[in-house]
Amino acid sequence: MTFLLLGAGIGFVAGVSPGPVLTLVITETLRGGWLRGAAVAAGPLLSDGPIILIAITMFSRLPPPTVPAISAIGGVFLLYLALTNAVNARGAALPRGEKLAPAGGLVTGLLARALSPNPYLFWFLVGAPLLVQAAEQGWQQIGAFIVGYYATIVGSNIGLALALHRWMLLLSDRMYRALLLISSVILGGYGVALLGRGLGVTATDSGR
Repeated sequence: MTFLLLGAGIGFVAGVSPGPVLTLVITETLRGGWLRGAAVAAGPLLSDGPIILIAITMFSRLPPPTVPAISAIGGVFLLYLALTNAVNARGAALPRGEKLAPAGGLVTGLLARALSPNPYLFWFLVGAPLLVQAAEQGWQQIGAFIVGYYATIVGSNIGLALALHRWMLLLSDRMYRALLLISSVILGGYGVALLGRGLGVTATDSGR
């Protein structure tokens, strides 16, 4: 349950944070309807598999003393994303555009995710250390984290596509900015926790 909630929390923040995939979900939903937006949102399900395998393989071969350092770097990375998210929220606005057919949304989302640096940075600096830690307790914990992460990162974007489609006139820029600020606080909390864990382990090892 711990890794399920951890993955769900990080996935939700990643899903609602500004980025190529979220921007495309909003834009394509407004242009082609919720089915096209949902197809874009499903892109990470196809693009992230090779990234995860490479990240875990490389991370598992690193010397043990480097693991806490990478965890600390991952915490700094999450704090950077939280700060960037909060700054961007001040001027964030929902785009508007013309209507399009829903075909092609899945490929669009896959390419947007695969060509963005964010998933690579996340899985190398944050995801891989957490999965290695989960593996120490059993494969169930790995599955729980991945299920929680993708259920919310994809589900939040599909939910946004549905909300945009049904309540287009009710969803304001102010509401969207408030959601981004809340996600920044959540993401910052995860960053502080990961940074503290990495620095704590490093300090313990150096004191031995």
